[in-house]
Amino acid sequence: MFEKVLVPTDFSSYAHRMQECLADIPGIDEVVLLNVVDGADPMNLERKGWSYSALIDEAETRLEEQADRLSHLSEKRLLVRPLLKVIVEPMSGADGIDQQRLKPSPGLGLIKGGSVGEAIIQAAAEEKASLICMGAQGKGLVEGMLLGSVSTQVLRSGGTDLLIIRHKILDAGYEKSCKDIFSRVMVTTDFSPAAEPAISAARRLADVREAGVSEILLVHVLGKEEDFDEAAKKLNLMREELAGAGRKITVHVLQGRPADEILALAKKHGASLIMMGSQGKSWSRQLRVGSTTFEVVRRAESPVMVIRPPEEG
Repeated sequence: MFEKVLVPTDFSSYAHRMQECLADIPGIDEVVLLNVVDGADPMNLERKGWSYSALIDEAETRLEEQADRLSHLSEKRLLVRPLLKVIVEPMSGADGIDQQRLKPSPGLGLIKGGSVGEAIIQAAAEEKASLICMGAQGKGLVEGMLLGSVSTQVLRSGGTDLLIIRHKILDAGYEKSCKDIFSRVMVTTDFSPAAEPAISAARRLADVREAGVSEILLVHVLGKEEDFDEAAKKLNLMREELAGAGRKITVHVLQGRPADEILALAKKHGASLIMMGSQGKSWSRQLRVGSTTFEVVRRAESPVMVIRPPEEG
């Protein structure tokens, strides 16, 4: 289902722990392990005592180490391919130490300007990745911060399905939050065409035996003018479509502020994953993610999978 997964890493302990979840993704055949080096200011590198060559050497070494570890995470040995992207100054591309221009090579791509988030989005498109899997924060992890700037940009502007995994911050360290990640899946819908991709993804996921889906919670939050019975009827039709041997499916019609209700229900039922479309009824083609989806991703304790609409044309 998610054959090629792009996994950004900044080599932080948080990113390292997030990678433990990859073995649970069904149908995964290849992992593209991506690190982005922001070297757009050569003179700033020089002041810090770094050069492009030093940054690249270190990043390549650490990527190879993580790739080797990742390939042995599951019983089915994963194909893990390290990929390094370097953001360079659009007009120079010169090294701050030896003033030599960088050249692209296999496994090393140059990006002229932009941000780390934009580099991740670009790499996912170039690789034709079916999923981006990343943590909610990285090196700049701060207690109380709900979503880091890079994750936010990929969520808001990306066009690839996205799995955001958060680890709870505890006094004793980190708690893995992706055990049996697909066992109890909550799927939200507002019955709009924009929400259909998430329902379709849940249907495909439920049919993959190794995903281990034992329960699906179908959720709809009523709008001001909606009828409860009509909404329940629509959810029950979806329930029949998703029914399978040994699989429990429940329907939940809620009323209130959508993000609040979705998060409260997920916590109450111990949802292992929240799956939702990137937009809702009022979505705009200029916006890659709607306000409810953004709020759920920002605040959820469980992993959230955001399913993008198919590209037109």
